[in-house]
Amino acid sequence: MISFYFILFFYFAGLGANLSSLSPYLLENFGENAEWIFISIQLMVPVGTLFAGWLSDKTKKIRLFLYYSLGLTIPAQYFLFSFSDDWKITMLFAGILRFLLSANYQWVVIAALEKTGEHNFSKIRSSGTLGFLIVQLLLFILTYPTLNLLKSPLLTGKLGSIFYIIPLFFLHNLPKERISKQEFKFKDALVHISSKIQIIFFMLSFFFYASYQIVDNYNGRYFQLSFGLETVYLSWVFAVLLEVPFLLSITRIIHKFEFFSLFYLSLIAGIVRFLFLSYSVSGTSLLLLLLFQLPHAILFIGFYMGSIHFFRRTVPVHIYGSVYGLYSIFSMSLGGMCGNLLSGNLLHSDLGFNLSLFFSMSNVNEKAVSFLPIFLMALFIYTIILPFFMILSRLYKIDQKNHHINS
Repeated sequence: MISFYFILFFYFAGLGANLSSLSPYLLENFGENAEWIFISIQLMVPVGTLFAGWLSDKTKKIRLFLYYSLGLTIPAQYFLFSFSDDWKITMLFAGILRFLLSANYQWVVIAALEKTGEHNFSKIRSSGTLGFLIVQLLLFILTYPTLNLLKSPLLTGKLGSIFYIIPLFFLHNLPKERISKQEFKFKDALVHISSKIQIIFFMLSFFFYASYQIVDNYNGRYFQLSFGLETVYLSWVFAVLLEVPFLLSITRIIHKFEFFSLFYLSLIAGIVRFLFLSYSVSGTSLLLLLLFQLPHAILFIGFYMGSIHFFRRTVPVHIYGSVYGLYSIFSMSLGGMCGNLLSGNLLHSDLGFNLSLFFSMSNVNEKAVSFLPIFLMALFIYTIILPFFMILSRLYKIDQKNHHINS
């Protein structure tokens, strides 16, 4: 089990350098074309997740695929940050990298869930958060103006590719094959997601990720324009600061309040965060802006772990990988792409400036005001879907009760 901790720690260190460097790197170098690179990333997330889940469900293998895929991740991330004058080549490597990252993580999660169970998974996942947190601190120090050792997100992104080397030495301890030997048929996964409970969950998740993509794609650039490149990495430090204590509290939360409470907490945290971000374009201190990054841990981990528990309770083990892959396509990717297209158009319009006039905002940050409609969009969506998750919780309980009676 200790191998999972080391794998996720260094894997998320590399991933963290990638995610925090991506927004400032793409928006600074490619402008409006950056949204097409973001779309390629969002498109390949479900392709990698579904491919890995299908392949593992079909062959019942895990470890072999990770050796090849993780080895290719190293050059993929390096080359992503190597062509700052060509957005099309960058888009190609962005898609390849995200395919590999999604596939790698899907295989590691399947292995961890089958070997340790979902209750222990939250503890294992916390090691990934620590890796993510430490690399943000490292990048903050290296980009701090006094030292100025790394002067651009191009260099910080490349540095992150090194961290993927270390997990390769721990893969031999992962399960070679899947636990379930039940015959796999992909159509079983398609039939399963056609149930009412699954359809509603997929739809609500679509809207969640349409808003959440702002965090990965646009928030970093907002910090860079507002307070400088080094604050992008510092913002991620604050964003993940509460993840570990929250992850370690999840089992107790579920035991006391049931797992749907994770979705409620996530959405409430999102409402608080984007409400303040909307306000912040009128001017705020760096410290206050960083403090309101803290709800991110609950926003992200709450929804992610809620989804893990939802699928573990509603999906047969032998089709789990394929169902989660389909969820990644119809909810995470399509939601993210639609949200990104809308966000990109809003960002490059005059709506932010017009809204600041409408709300009579004073001391508006002229560089950051274009982000206002994006933040308001997320605030609106999270507020709307929160009561629908409460309704879904009731439907789930009724469905489980009927299933128990029938069995």
